[in-house]
Amino acid sequence: MTTDTLLERLLDGAHSAVMAANYSALAGLGQELETELVRFDPGTDAELLRRIGRKAERNAACLLAAGRGIRSAVRRLEDVRQAAKGLVTYDGNGRRSESGGTGQIIQRL
Repeated sequence: MTTDTLLERLLDGAHSAVMAANYSALAGLGQELETELVRFDPGTDAELLRRIGRKAERNAACLLAAGRGIRSAVRRLEDVRQAAKGLVTYDGNGRRSESGGTGQIIQRL
């Protein structure tokens, strides 16, 4: 198998892993991609370079979107944790006042 074909397969594999939220598979694919990129011959035909470029751009967009989704989920979980701790208010002097919550998260997710 040529490096060019393997490079495309690795890019497709990384895309599939991101779409399936199989982030643990990305670590190994990343290592393989780095190895293949070192061996990649930039003198290859223009069509192959365009295909690889499109796949790399597609993967970058998917990874950015996945990162946004993960950060959003982390913020939501923090909101739920804070709500479980009870209501936080401030008095007229700006001092924090926490009213105790039950500490139990009601099945709302």
